[in-house]
Amino acid sequence: MPSHFWIEALGLVAACLTTSSFLPQAIRIWRTRSARDVSLTMYLMMSAGNSLWLTYGVLIGSVSMIFANATCLLMVVSVLGLKIRDMLRPNLLAEIVAHEMPASAPGAPVNSNEAPQTPRMPPAAA
Repeated sequence: MPSHFWIEALGLVAACLTTSSFLPQAIRIWRTRSARDVSLTMYLMMSAGNSLWLTYGVLIGSVSMIFANATCLLMVVSVLGLKIRDMLRPNLLAEIVAHEMPASAPGAPVNSNEAPQTPRMPPAAA
């Protein structure tokens, strides 16, 4: 039977892998400045689940469970906070587009489909 040390070490490795799995999502949200495509229900459920697992880890005194779930809870709650922030900003896309729009003359065409047509001259009378 493995010693308690190796069991906790296994738990810590598992904790590092599962906890760090949220990092790519958090980084993507910070880079794109948008959490609109993130599931609110999933992150609410994950927050509740991590809170319960953290409580369980404290009650049984498992260092790996406490470490994993406290760290994971921080990441999940940060993503959840960004999701809620985006939900409260309904015009976020319009703000981004306005900010990214090139400074050009009013009414200038944005793409070739909107280029003004040159007026055609009527045929000359013979």
